Amino acid sequence: MTAGPNPPDAAEVIAAAVRAAPAVAGLHAGGLRPVVTLLPGRRVDGVQLTDERVTVSVVAARGVPLPLLGEQVRTRVAPLAGGRPVDVHVADLQLPGEERPALPPGPSA
Repeated sequence: MTAGPNPPDAAEVIAAAVRAAPAVAGLHAGGLRPVVTLLPGRRVDGVQLTDERVTVSVVAARGVPLPLLGEQVRTRVAPLAGGRPVDVHVADLQLPGEERPALPPGPSA
């Protein structure tokens, strides 16, 4: 991906890369200053792309040092950022008991 116009799926590709980081519990749309990409008929929360930079807003996994989180996110996003700097915004922290379930809820067998 190069700087300038972004492919239509760039924000979704970046979001998937960020969610794959073990230190990330999830993406966050931000607060007073939203971090979101609006696409036709949908939005990608937690990722904002401009010509100058890529911003991601995350929920940090419980017990993860924030420098490690930043390193994991930047390592995954840098190859997709087209040479733009990657800003990592930690919008929230995962609390005890909020860990993601290993499997989605569903009917029991």
